[in-house]
Amino acid sequence: SYSTSRVVISRALKVLVAKDILKVVQGSGIYIKKKSSQFPEMIETSAAEHDGFYYSMRGKGKITSHIISFDIRKPDSNEREKLKLNANEDVYDIIRQRLINGKPGKLEYTVMPVKVIPGITLDVMHKSIYDYIRNELHLEIGKANRIIVADKVDAYDQDYLDCKPNDAILAVHQLAYLKDGRPFEISETRDRYDRAGYILFEVNNI
Repeated sequence: SYSTSRVVISRALKVLVAKDILKVVQGSGIYIKKKSSQFPEMIETSAAEHDGFYYSMRGKGKITSHIISFDIRKPDSNEREKLKLNANEDVYDIIRQRLINGKPGKLEYTVMPVKVIPGITLDVMHKSIYDYIRNELHLEIGKANRIIVADKVDAYDQDYLDCKPNDAILAVHQLAYLKDGRPFEISETRDRYDRAGYILFEVNNI
């Protein structure tokens, strides 16, 4: 547990309410606002949601993809362990810039096993890999383990997300599984701090 007093928590919540990030509902609790006036371009999704960026953004804006790199290679030891592969099996190595209404929104680093997700092409990557998995391969997507951390920007963030050297990045590391238990994706998604948010939970009756 954290040694934080109720007074400190109360003050912090008041600051977030004043910044238009939280709202208070009498008799119910305190909630994260769906849209903060401080960051009007921010797109918020559930931290538990892993249906793919293209799917989660339907109705929220036009999504386009810029393929930075696409390669098929042998997995390293970490990838072999996580994806349960042998050293001679192939993986896709994909880097994509995702644009929301023409503006840089996300930078995605993705590794997938070719034997589990065959047939990925440039056309698939320009659209939605997750839609391809569901609708063309007829595979069901299962759970995902996620770690969300704050990170410093790197050269790619500056080039493809229009970040300044001192900006912060929200990095989401994910290991995703099919419904049958097979791991099919190792990914890192890097978001601009002012254009993406993840809703973790609701805080009630503080």
